Amino acid sequence: TGKQREGRGSMNFALIAITVLGLASANEVEINKIISTLEKAVHFFEINHEQFNLDGSTGFCILRALMKDTLTRWSSSGPGAISQQTKLQDLVLKTDVAVRKNMKEIKLQEPSYFEVFQPLLVDNFWTFKAGWMQTDSKLVYPERRNTACFGENSSDRCMSQLLGTWKNYRVPCLNTANCRKMMTTVNCPNYSLSHQLLYLIIAEIKNCTDVVKLGKAVSIQHLKKVYCTNMMKINLEIEDENFPLYRRDLFMENIMLCGMIGYSDFFKTQWLEAIISWQNPTGCYLKIDFGRYVQPTEMKQNASTKHKRVKRRDRLMSDNCTSHLTGIAAGALGVFLRFHGISQNVREPQNI
Repeated sequence: TGKQREGRGSMNFALIAITVLGLASANEVEINKIISTLEKAVHFFEINHEQFNLDGSTGFCILRALMKDTLTRWSSSGPGAISQQTKLQDLVLKTDVAVRKNMKEIKLQEPSYFEVFQPLLVDNFWTFKAGWMQTDSKLVYPERRNTACFGENSSDRCMSQLLGTWKNYRVPCLNTANCRKMMTTVNCPNYSLSHQLLYLIIAEIKNCTDVVKLGKAVSIQHLKKVYCTNMMKINLEIEDENFPLYRRDLFMENIMLCGMIGYSDFFKTQWLEAIISWQNPTGCYLKIDFGRYVQPTEMKQNASTKHKRVKRRDRLMSDNCTSHLTGIAAGALGVFLRFHGISQNVREPQNI
């Protein structure tokens, strides 16, 4: 009857309303967790800014940009939304002050490196687009190389050529066949792969996309999807291995970079929980995890990383805290924050 249909309609509406409220509440809980973790990380950065090198500081610069973008596009509307926004505004100011102090230290300690990569630390360098997308398992490489595709110095040279800070060639978007080949080579593993994606991100920010054009068949958007799909594969492998210490840096770097450009399948709840759990009470991230038993095989792997492709520009601080790991964790938490803070306000773009 009409009354029965009306009753069922009211019940369905109520169920939908309860579901929406439940999702909003869960989203608010996630945001609170992230903000709490970031408050400790930013505080650590504030009081130890003179110990952070440029690579570590870059993570906090990315975080600053992510927090600003989140505030601009904010869509979370739970009862704690105003408090969350206030805390975020405070974190933006604190991060900005610490970054500016840190830049003065880096300029004194690493003048040549600072000159090359200073643009990455400048406010408003990092920008983000609205919309989310997913990786595509059909794009996973059949196999990956066992060794790095290129070294840090080669990567730095290519990045600086995009930025316009390479030696005497002070023109951005410098186009070299060597860099194009290096940054578009498939089957690269680990940090070679994440640096290839970072190169594409910087190319887009600097409007240098012609530098990496491979013809009409392969767009820069497709190449980014290929890279993030294979970075996802690596992260799933790291998760299957129970997040070994020596791979956590890469794991979080992959989340930060692919999360920045909108790949929402990196925002797994269990991955966020893992990153939060790795934080030291002081707010930093450690080279050694004192909170869990480390298998003898993992200890051997951790000890042998000097023979592997690892982040070279890291700085070990007091209590085994590291500059790069802490900065990358801040950036990774920042992309989770942006996702949960604005996800109600954006839609999935069409598949590329």
